[in-house]
Amino acid sequence: MFLTVTSGALSQGIRFSVITEPQLGWLKSNTQGVSNEGVAAGFSAGMKADYFFNPNYAFSTGITIGNIGGKLLFEDGMDIQFDQGTHQVAPGSTVKYNLRYVNVPISMEFISREIGYTTIFSNLGFGTHFNIRATADESQAGLKDAGISDEINLFSMSYHIGAGVYYSLGGQTGLIAGLNYRHHFVDLISSKSDYNALSHSVSVRLGVLF
Repeated sequence: MFLTVTSGALSQGIRFSVITEPQLGWLKSNTQGVSNEGVAAGFSAGMKADYFFNPNYAFSTGITIGNIGGKLLFEDGMDIQFDQGTHQVAPGSTVKYNLRYVNVPISMEFISREIGYTTIFSNLGFGTHFNIRATADESQAGLKDAGISDEINLFSMSYHIGAGVYYSLGGQTGLIAGLNYRHHFVDLISSKSDYNALSHSVSVRLGVLF
């Protein structure tokens, strides 16, 4: 199927985009006594390639680098592996996670016919994420941007769904605007720890189509 789609895509054409995505993210945990305590702002940027196998359908991939995060409340306290050693988070403390990933998404994109200068699109698919930086803030202990690389899994996966519009500037060039929801369904926290955390985010996609 992949070879068939790719072969058809090359005959239809390839379209590239440069994209940015400011976002709001939050963490949820299934561990008793660990709960979401608020959102955190993030930002990602990169490029996207659409391989068309039909004028209205495309196979999309690319690469982005971005930050996700959120805050967790530890009602009963918890041991967390910081780079300088194990830290016991006091009961009732909040830890803010600041995580940076390289993301390689794979998705299907559905594109409407052009209406005036505007084309509507929607997409859904999966993302593979590789952690390249992990820090956390813990206010009660006075920890700020402290490394927690041993606490975070190197690899995660997500699914995403989004929609938006392309606005033509003439020829193939255009502007992109849209909304996207992403959910990491693979645990962000190392199996060595006694809790788990899954990420959710809502982002605004802005970009330029070439």
